[in-house]
Formats: sequence, C-alpha cells, structure tokens
Amino acid sequence: MVHSWDPGGATESRSKVYIYFRFLRIEQTFFSLPMAYLGAFVAIKKIPPVSILFLIFLSLFFLRTAGMTNDNLADRDIDARNPRTRTRPLVTGKITVKEAKMLIVFSLLGFFVSAYFVNIYAFLLSPLVALVVMTYPYMKRYTAFANYHLATIQGLAIFSGAVASLGLYVHSFFTLLEGVPWFFVLSAIFWAVGFDLYNHIPDAEFDRNMGLHSFAVLLGNKALPFAGFNQILSVVLAFMGDIFYGLGYIAYIATVLHGLIMAYAYYLATKGNFGKAFYYNIYSSVVLGLGVILDVMLI
Repeated sequence: MVHSWDPGGATESRSKVYIYFRFLRIEQTFFSLPMAYLGAFVAIKKIPPVSILFLIFLSLFFLRTAGMTNDNLADRDIDARNPRTRTRPLVTGKITVKEAKMLIVFSLLGFFVSAYFVNIYAFLLSPLVALVVMTYPYMKRYTAFANYHLATIQGLAIFSGAVASLGLYVHSFFTLLEGVPWFFVLSAIFWAVGFDLYNHIPDAEFDRNMGLHSFAVLLGNKALPFAGFNQILSVVLAFMGDIFYGLGYIAYIATVLHGLIMAYAYYLATKGNFGKAFYYNIYSSVVLGLGVILDVMLI
C-alpha cells in the first residue's frame, strides 16, 4: 500500500509564519546545511572562518527559498489536480502568486549579495548556480533526467561550500575546481536521486496522465530498485572520498551509517511508506555531513 503524504502541504489553520515554513519545507534547508559545510571543511581540511560559515548558511537559505518558491509557482496548476498536493499554500490561496513572486525576487537578491560577500569566485559562479536551481521545475515537462537535475542541486551544495572556503586561499579557477571534493559532490547527487524518486513514485500514474517525466514514470516497477542502485553508488563514492581525501575513522563510521539509514529508507519504501522513506533518506545525509565535518575538525 502506498501511503499518501506531502511535505509541502498545509491543512491546519495556523499562523502565516507556519504556512510559509510548510510552503518552503524549511526543515529541508537545515538538512542540506551539513552537506554544504562538508564541502567547506573537506576542501581546506580545517575549520573555515565563522564569517564564511554564516555566509554559506545565508546563501543556501536564500537560494533554496527562491528555488522552492519557484518550484511551487511553476507547478501550481499541476498541484491543484493532484490529490496528494492540493493542500499546498499556493493552491489553496493561503499564499498568493504576488507574494510568491516577491519572495523569489527578494531571495535571489539575498543570494547574490551573500555570494558577493563570500568571495569573488562564489559571486562569479552564483548566476550559474541560480540558473540550475531555478530551471529545475520545468525539466520534468521534457525529460526523466529531471530527477538528476534536482540531485545536481544537492551536489551543488557541497560544491558551493567548497568554493566558499577555497576561494579564500586560491588564485585561479583551475586551482579552485581542482580542490573541490568531487567524490562527495557525486555521492550527494546519487543520494538525492533516491529521495527524489521517493517523492515521484507515488505520483507515477498521475504524472504519466499529465505528460510529466521522471524515472518513476519511465521505469515503472523498476523505479524503486533504480533508486536503491543510485544510493549504493552514493555510499561507494562517499567511501572513495574518505580514502582520497585522507579522512579518519569518524568519517568512515558516518559513511557506514549513511548507507545503513538509506537501506532502512529503502525498506520503508518497499512497504509503500514513501513519506518516512523520504525523511530517513534525508537523515542519512545529515549523519554523513556531520560525521565528515567532525572528522576534519579532529584531524
């Protein structure tokens, strides 16, 4: 049995602040933060300045707010037809289209200003990063690789964290890109494909009828094993990162836990409980991120 769930729905009569938190799925922003900090710590193998850590948080918060708002705005008509998503605030009118557009403008401005204060490399790359984030909701109109587009955004969190810290010490783009912990970037991408499919598999029939694309639609019953395969790749790449970047036993333990939690999430998904599977899969990234960060701090 597939359990119906929606992390962005808001059926309760609560304050406007609560509605916005549900609308933005604010908890997922904080779940993404350890991955961005993972990139910042591993790239320079030490604790970045507090100012940089704060600016990474601001940049992530503003860009994710813009991206999530744009996603909800682009899918407003689709969400209204889907029984699972018809309680989202833009559908019910608890947040208006005008409010959403203003939030996008404000958040993008906040992102670019934050990137400017991080370093010149972060500022120069910020339009490209924003473009990837803001084009995501339109990709599922054309290709199943929209799942990998979303996953790439998660990988960009690690990439951007690395750019933020490395930019303080390097003097060329080549050296900057060379220092990015690419194994962890790729690990995050394959991890994110799994949790995105947990979001899409319950909607596969609806998406097919709407002419939307995902690997859940493309692969049918094979979509869940495909999600599991991507998560195995995530663990393998994380272990390769532990080895290649000379990390210690705490990172290895965190990687093992990352895999075990994802395995449990996969088990929940096989039982049709995609809501819990989605969140457990996110918890796995928090464990990996915090473990690697702690490992670097104690080196």
